[in-house]
Amino acid sequence: MNGRIRAILSLLEDEDEEIVGQVRRKLFELGEDTVREILDHSEAGSRAQREAERVLHGLKKPALNVCFQTLVEQGTDLETGAFLLARFAYPDLEEARYRALLDRMATHLSPQIAPDDHPLRVIRTLNQYLFEEQGFKGKKNYGADPDDSYLNRVIDRKTGLPIALSVIYLLLGRRLDLPLVGINMPAHFLINYKIGTEQNIFLDPFHHGQILTKNECADMLAEFNLSFGLEVSVREWVF
Repeated sequence: MNGRIRAILSLLEDEDEEIVGQVRRKLFELGEDTVREILDHSEAGSRAQREAERVLHGLKKPALNVCFQTLVEQGTDLETGAFLLARFAYPDLEEARYRALLDRMATHLSPQIAPDDHPLRVIRTLNQYLFEEQGFKGKKNYGADPDDSYLNRVIDRKTGLPIALSVIYLLLGRRLDLPLVGINMPAHFLINYKIGTEQNIFLDPFHHGQILTKNECADMLAEFNLSFGLEVSVREWVF
């Protein structure tokens, strides 16, 4: 056994989950031959064996670019697309675990939200849970860290870009059957709570779910020399 294989085996047995995760991702880059070599030298039932088998299973899945193209051709699904995007950086992503986390969050919220509740009360309940109890918050001075965009890391670290926090808001809204849609603002992202064809409540998950008036949205657009208009300047993303 050469020194590189011995070092990888040792790192796969490390107690630090972050180190093990980094090694798994490196194995995806090294490819199937190296992973099989790790398996050949790992002890039966060891963590190194389990981790290498996990990587090998991931390598046998369809290429991510093929999955992404299929997703685009068959129609956009927000949750699937968000996790697929994260797998470009975290190919060993345990998607089922994060979906289960979102399910549990929605299950916790569900008894607190009644079908006939006023939208403002629903929003306050969501905001209290996400930003006060769970501690999610917008990351200041973002821009250089890709983890601010990847859904798994945003859930882990409870901070990220406006669009990433909005995605979490939307995914919970979907589980709770709430009329939420994404609003693609210039250099920002908002949520629209749709009350009817003419009534909308705009809120900003990046700033603790702050509710914005139409005039405040118009002021944001004015900074980019754009006028307010759902059909032109504020595009709804329906997932």
